Amino acid sequence: MQGLLKFSDGLAAIVIRIGKLAAWLAVLLIVVILYDVITRSIKSSSWIADVPWLLDFFNTVDPYISSTKLQELEWHIHGVLLLLCFGYAYVKDAHVRIELLRDRFSMKLRAWVEIVGIVVGLFFYCYVVIAYGTEFAIRSFERGEGSSAMTGLSDRWIIKSFLPIGFTVLAMAGLSVMIKCLVYLFGPPHLQDEAGDYFRPKGLLEDEAETLDEAVIDVTSGAAGQSR
Repeated sequence: MQGLLKFSDGLAAIVIRIGKLAAWLAVLLIVVILYDVITRSIKSSSWIADVPWLLDFFNTVDPYISSTKLQELEWHIHGVLLLLCFGYAYVKDAHVRIELLRDRFSMKLRAWVEIVGIVVGLFFYCYVVIAYGTEFAIRSFERGEGSSAMTGLSDRWIIKSFLPIGFTVLAMAGLSVMIKCLVYLFGPPHLQDEAGDYFRPKGLLEDEAETLDEAVIDVTSGAAGQSR
């Protein structure tokens, strides 16, 4: 059981790392949106005709990063961000639940409900999305699919390939949580207490404190790595 719990923690660590790396896409998304909004505003201004070098710059750049491409890139980044963070949200128990019912359940009933939901719902849904999503992406690659817009992005298979990738990460998160449920239900008392941390209700302040603690650890470890 100790080995199973370590395996669960290892899966969770991978999922969390992927989620934290994917979170940086939010910064890229902000940059793309700001550039798109600012440049569109500048291009629509009347004074741009009096600045030839700026007009030449936009004429040179537009074929590569036109407003259409930027807007498509925005929803591409947003989609990848969501897909890669689904697993993180599940491992952290941060996804939407029907708390009105769940909070009334005993710890053991929560564990059983979680197992049934993972096996019947999560794993089945992940299998369907991974199987069809992989075929979806391969077909897109073989056809050289691009945007339906004349000035849109090409290689649509790249964004489509993140569909099976994201749900693979979510399945890993589900497996990690299911192992914790099994350890809690059938493991020795000292491991049950550790595995049960996932099911214990946490207040808002506790969640915020945990998030802040993780942020401090990340910043501290990053600074230590740079100093070396």
